[in-house]
Amino acid sequence: MTGEKAYPSLLDAKRRVITAICVLYRQDRELLSMDANERSITHKLAEYLQDEFPDWNVDCEYNRLGGIPKRLLIRFSDEVDPKSTEAITVFPDIIVHRRGTKQNLIVIEVKKASGQSNSDQSKTKDIVKLEEFTRDPNYKYLYGLLLKLNFNGSSQLKLYLDGEEKEDWGKDLQKRLKGPGYEV
Repeated sequence: MTGEKAYPSLLDAKRRVITAICVLYRQDRELLSMDANERSITHKLAEYLQDEFPDWNVDCEYNRLGGIPKRLLIRFSDEVDPKSTEAITVFPDIIVHRRGTKQNLIVIEVKKASGQSNSDQSKTKDIVKLEEFTRDPNYKYLYGLLLKLNFNGSSQLKLYLDGEEKEDWGKDLQKRLKGPGYEV
């Protein structure tokens, strides 16, 4: 692995991600209370993630694998032919990676607890994307996260590893949000 920098451990990545989410609540809670567009929220969260991962690039809706669009060979509905070899272009909400390399650390899908983006179909698409981005050898993100933001602090955070949901970090996030300085 010549030229590659070390990846943070799972516990270190968890601490950093939860810290960034807590900063979002402290600095930009009004985005949640006013039900702002998901892109506005993910942009601010990406800024706070960049502070936590200074040696990495943090991008919103980044759709590149080198110089080509990111594509996954996945089905999102029964209307798609299961034998199809057509890949679809995908845009993860937030990624933590090193541009121009195969160093893909975290892929994050964000949903608001309220709003149209919270439909069952939308959540299913996000879960499938996380499963594939952490399993597909072309991407192989080390960690996938599904974050469901709620104004009152009862947010959910689930970890995906190697294409499967592995841990629920929601209680750890909620505990931090109830700590000093956050008053959620």
